Amino acid sequence: MKRKIFLPLLFSLVITGFLAAAQSPLPVVTVRFNNPQYDCPTQTYCLDVEFKSNSDAASQQLFGMNVRFYYDDNILEFLSLGDFSPGWAMTDPPVIETGPPGSGNNFGITGPLEWFNGTVNLVDFPSVDLTTEYQKLFNVCFHVDDPNSVKIDEFCPSVIWDLQLDPEMGGFQLGDDGVVITLVDYIGGNESTPTTENVEQFNWQYDLIGDMYGHTVKTVCISTICGYVIPLSNWSLFLAIGLMLVASVFIYRRRISG
Repeated sequence: MKRKIFLPLLFSLVITGFLAAAQSPLPVVTVRFNNPQYDCPTQTYCLDVEFKSNSDAASQQLFGMNVRFYYDDNILEFLSLGDFSPGWAMTDPPVIETGPPGSGNNFGITGPLEWFNGTVNLVDFPSVDLTTEYQKLFNVCFHVDDPNSVKIDEFCPSVIWDLQLDPEMGGFQLGDDGVVITLVDYIGGNESTPTTENVEQFNWQYDLIGDMYGHTVKTVCISTICGYVIPLSNWSLFLAIGLMLVASVFIYRRRISG
């Protein structure tokens, strides 16, 4: 009698354990663009791509990512993904699609919207251990095409991750999963395991109401002015120093001639 009761109970406990494991929430991995840099001679604008996790679990190591984002084609032109952490690389040529005029309207962008779709994967171990602090994995670089964006104090282009405000909705296009991030699977016997993706948008924010996806904001700006420019407020100081030097030379020559 005890055996008849024990076996169904054991089976029930095992099934309950599997269901609890299956229903456990996926780890949340957040990606962002950060640390803008501008190279004056080549008019190249680069951003670091950084990741963090919602926990410090030792088993959370990055395996791969579908890198998908939008930008204004009138301002930027994609150049490269590079500066990878050891063991990481872009594994397939990216797909870049340019929309018609007005395609950026729902994003608050005036020019045609350009969509980048690339794949970055772990090609050699060890991988990157995720923590609750952001860390760089690679960078993305663009050529600055817009002549009005060169030699200005505040250059703040929007580079928009392809992920809706509700990550469960995926990307902005029909049938598009948007940004996809996977981890190394050490337990399930597969190469990778899914995550719940989250993004920190760059110089852009979601609209909480209305039909538009979002709009541009000037949050992270840099100067594209090459060389050193003397501020107007300092000209009086430099003029006074120049006059002192001229006077010194004049006095010195009078003494020598005397």
